[in-house]
Amino acid sequence: MAIFFERRPHWLRFCLVAAASASAPLAYAAGSTDASGRYSILREGDKDTGCMLTLDARTRGRAGLKAQLAPACRDNGVVIFDPVGWGLDRGRLVLTARKGHKAHFDKGADGVWRRDDKEGKALGLRPL
Repeated sequence: MAIFFERRPHWLRFCLVAAASASAPLAYAAGSTDASGRYSILREGDKDTGCMLTLDARTRGRAGLKAQLAPACRDNGVVIFDPVGWGLDRGRLVLTARKGHKAHFDKGADGVWRRDDKEGKALGLRPL
């Protein structure tokens, strides 16, 4: 009996830690609602590609929160990247491709998320 009572506080601590870690994704999702929504994908010179991207803050995907490219997208580079997940990291939008690589975006004063220049060709996300 003494052994049971002696171990019980450890069990309670384990339950509290498990509960806190299970609720962490919800807190992450709640902080990401300012970036969720529908976006028009732009190329260099803010040229509209005709592609639409949806960032869902309520649904978790394979790589963070769920990102979904509209099926009508015909921009080959965007289709190959095929974003499936997204998240915010220190105020930067991070899109994750189906194959696992990532693209980082910074929000401009005009509200458009622009891909980091060091990562390749210009790409932007304008809220719809």
